[in-house]
Amino acid sequence: MLLMTAGSVAAVLLMAPAPVRAQTEPTLAPQVVTASRQGQRAEDALASVEVIERVDIERAGAASLIDVLRTLPGVRVTANGGRGSNANVYIRGAEARHTLLLVDGLRVGSATSGAPTLETIPLDMIERIEILRGPASALYGSEAIGGVIQVFTRKGETGFHPELFVGYGSEDTFKGSATLSGGTGRLRYSLSAGKERTDGYDSKRDPAYWAGSGGRSSWWGDRDGFRSDLLSGSLSLGFRERDEAGVSFTRTDARNEYDASGLTYFNSWIDKKSRTLGFFLRNELAAGWTSTLRLGRSEDRSLTQASAALPSRFDTRQDQWGWQHDVDLPLGRLLLAYESVTSKLDSSNQYRRNSRRVDSVVAGWTARLGAHDVQINARHDDNSQFGGKTTGLLAYGYDLSPAWRVRASLASAFNAPTFNQLYWPMTSPTSYHGNPDLKPEEALNRELGVRWRGGNHVVELSAFDNKVTGLIANNPEPALRGQQINLGEARLRGLELAYTLSAGAFEFMAGADTLSAKDARSGLHLPRRARHAGFVRLLRKGQRVDWGVEFDGAGRRYDDAANSARLHGYALAGAWLHYRVARDWRIEARADNLLDKDYELARGYRTPGRSAFVGVRYAPR
Repeated sequence: MLLMTAGSVAAVLLMAPAPVRAQTEPTLAPQVVTASRQGQRAEDALASVEVIERVDIERAGAASLIDVLRTLPGVRVTANGGRGSNANVYIRGAEARHTLLLVDGLRVGSATSGAPTLETIPLDMIERIEILRGPASALYGSEAIGGVIQVFTRKGETGFHPELFVGYGSEDTFKGSATLSGGTGRLRYSLSAGKERTDGYDSKRDPAYWAGSGGRSSWWGDRDGFRSDLLSGSLSLGFRERDEAGVSFTRTDARNEYDASGLTYFNSWIDKKSRTLGFFLRNELAAGWTSTLRLGRSEDRSLTQASAALPSRFDTRQDQWGWQHDVDLPLGRLLLAYESVTSKLDSSNQYRRNSRRVDSVVAGWTARLGAHDVQINARHDDNSQFGGKTTGLLAYGYDLSPAWRVRASLASAFNAPTFNQLYWPMTSPTSYHGNPDLKPEEALNRELGVRWRGGNHVVELSAFDNKVTGLIANNPEPALRGQQINLGEARLRGLELAYTLSAGAFEFMAGADTLSAKDARSGLHLPRRARHAGFVRLLRKGQRVDWGVEFDGAGRRYDDAANSARLHGYALAGAWLHYRVARDWRIEARADNLLDKDYELARGYRTPGRSAFVGVRYAPR
């Protein structure tokens, strides 16, 4: 239900998610691009969007991008093991494959699973993260039923800004990174490199759960390690008065060890590699008319050695280009864009088809009319596998007073079937196999929001109702239960409430969200989506010492579609401390799961116990 009692709202105010952002000194209002594809202030966006800056990432000291995302409202996270293991993000109850990942504007992900491999993106290369909650196919096309995560890599600024970091923590974890960035005139550059190593812990939790068909467990009590290397860079040059050209790249190589189920011991591992290479050219064609041309390639590669048999390989390459025009009108701003993405698959598996192309046109108009804000977007995608799909977005905002703002939106979205769902070979009618006749999954979302800002207080409430139809699921016919068909229907409804208070050197954030994510036909809860989640944070920024404490948790949920395997709720406590030894030197420490709670994100997989990490950062200011 979307209705809450006054007492419930009062209780919720004590536990809510919001990114950590100090406000002890004047700062520019956060800017976002993802909510409309055009730059705007985050507080003016007609959608639920979060902005996490580089300073927030360093201050919180999270171990991974997954750890950053799990503290946000409306986001549920699961992981099948320790660092680097397969992780899924569910935004507002949508499937993991319903989240679109962009890195510097390029689509990144697997064409076989359809889910973004967020665990391959190290925090050391990130400058800013924007998370858009809610359908955005009218802006970005397929995969954006639940939302969009856009990662912006580090860029240079005027001057010379080297940065070094080295740290050590629990489970023999080592991290080291170096960044050289700077600029002169209109030339900007940045180059980052990093390395991470950890012995990890045994990821299997319950020997009985992982027992093979012969009754013998595949749980061996070994530590499942992880290692990762990164290299990223950017270079841009401005010419004429407002024109600019630039190139950026990312390269990450990771290996995650795990214990495969079976009757024979084998130290299984997965190699995951991610690559992006992008070029942009921005020109002012006339006063108030900006043209942006982007070309790029992204690669998502995985190699899995589960046993002594031959490894399995799944490599996705996406070649993409787009041309966007932003035109200032006498009333509002116009958006016109064309995009083309060609996806190619190279695998040890044999697929009937291994490529597809999507050509898209996008149009939009945004305007500020006194106290009124309007956003209208439409997009048409022509997919070589199933044909065309048109989606739209209509959003409206109104300032009731300087303190109160309300907004409403209606949006349609879709998700194209993955290569696995379309073409996975059939070994038997009851084993998982693809169906080339699948149609896209579709969604229609309605959203309402209200924000109150009074002095140092900000309260924001969002309510959404997203109906997803044509979900791809197993054929219910016993003789064909492995075949994928458009059968399912889901209803995703929820409330998100956040509160922020800035008081001198202190900042307090609290909030909670409630989610009803159900199979519309059976009434059962969708797996691994907690109905309630929330957290509290308190931070203080001083001249030499910054510190923060936080509590976050989630309620009980189910691990399976039949709702027969229950996962208990959990509450975790963490803390961090930064101490400036000298002007350019800082010691950073973080402790997680201070109460050493035993909890699960996915049945049968362990999560970290009490842990600590200490590092030293050199960053001349």
